[in-house]
Amino acid sequence: MNTNHIFESMRSIITIFSTLVLTKYFIYLVIAPLYPIKREIDKLKIKRLIKTKKIPQDYTPLVSIIIPAWNEEVGIVSTVKSALANTYPHIEVIVVDDGSTDNTKIKVQEFIKSYQKNSPSQKKVKYIYQSNQGKAMAMNHGISKSKGEIIVTMDADSLHDSHAVQNMVAYFQDPSIDALVGNVKVQNSSTLVGMIQKLEYIFGFYFKRVHSIFHAEYIFGGACAAFRKSTTFDSIGMFDNSTKTEDIEYSLRTQKHGLKSVYAEDVITYTEGASSISDLFKQRTRWKKGRIDVFVKYRELFFSPQKHHSRFLSFVVLPYAVFGDFQLLFEPMFVTLVWTYTFVSHDYISLGISSLFILFTFLSSTIFGDNKTSRWYFFLFPAFWILFYLLVAIEFLALVKSLELYLHRQDVAWQKWQRRGISVSTP
Repeated sequence: MNTNHIFESMRSIITIFSTLVLTKYFIYLVIAPLYPIKREIDKLKIKRLIKTKKIPQDYTPLVSIIIPAWNEEVGIVSTVKSALANTYPHIEVIVVDDGSTDNTKIKVQEFIKSYQKNSPSQKKVKYIYQSNQGKAMAMNHGISKSKGEIIVTMDADSLHDSHAVQNMVAYFQDPSIDALVGNVKVQNSSTLVGMIQKLEYIFGFYFKRVHSIFHAEYIFGGACAAFRKSTTFDSIGMFDNSTKTEDIEYSLRTQKHGLKSVYAEDVITYTEGASSISDLFKQRTRWKKGRIDVFVKYRELFFSPQKHHSRFLSFVVLPYAVFGDFQLLFEPMFVTLVWTYTFVSHDYISLGISSLFILFTFLSSTIFGDNKTSRWYFFLFPAFWILFYLLVAIEFLALVKSLELYLHRQDVAWQKWQRRGISVSTP
């Protein structure tokens, strides 16, 4: 085979992969800016329901915020404070200590004692201790003790924005909404690893707009998710303790049962991302292994003809998620082919097109994104290339490890990294 045939073959491979990837991002970039319009239409729907007296005008249900904690002495009190500091008045906070061996219990109990003595608020805080049984069991324990109509799950290393719960309740005024995922932002971005996650979350949650429009969300992250208790936990069961990614499992379970979920961009929560490359690798291995397990479990959702399943989820979101991992598995070879072909043939079209799409993604997410996203992130576009390849390398290694675990029928160990705590004084 001569050089020209080799280059033509390489060009064909690059074109096929690039076309599939760019098609997805083109669809997402076109649809994502329409999210605010869809939200206004939903608000008009609620107004019509109120006007026709199908729902009450005053909707103030009790909200139960469940915070599972295992050795979270560094940030647990700040997390509880952020939940209580919300502008919405009808809140109960339930901290479930999953057998912590540090000072989590002491710190929470001291805070509760001080809060009950000094705070005039009617908001309640409960502390529950259980032997170490895992995050899912801790949340299930908290849910079983809750009294709220709406259940909020919140990680112990996260902080709610002061208007998060108030904004959250507004979505559930629509009786057709069963679940909600909030807008999570990485706050510890002073390091390279932190900045990688911050940018990744900005783009990832911006594209959740598209999932929301088609009710096709399949990941309700543990940092900020909310559920209508009567149609979720009371109807389709509690969290599954057999997986380390109980949030993804439960998300797809709601989709299996045809429940309706939305992405709430104005429900903002700040979280502490992994603080080192090693911690980030462990986190992504857990995510990818858990997603493989869940995709196999709910494989019926792929290309499902069932009317109660989201077509966009079944025919676009899930297949592209698998394709993304398939592409990632060959990413080292693919990147080598792209750069080799580009420099040897001097054909920069593919590289130019992909660069433009990343540029448009920066533009779209910073211009049309939520008002908590700083517009100056657009100027990080040149540096993003380096960060992007570093993230891809970590994701590739995590995928290989997760596939190895799956083939050997092994599970991931729950990772634990050194918490440093976060602040939202300068969001």
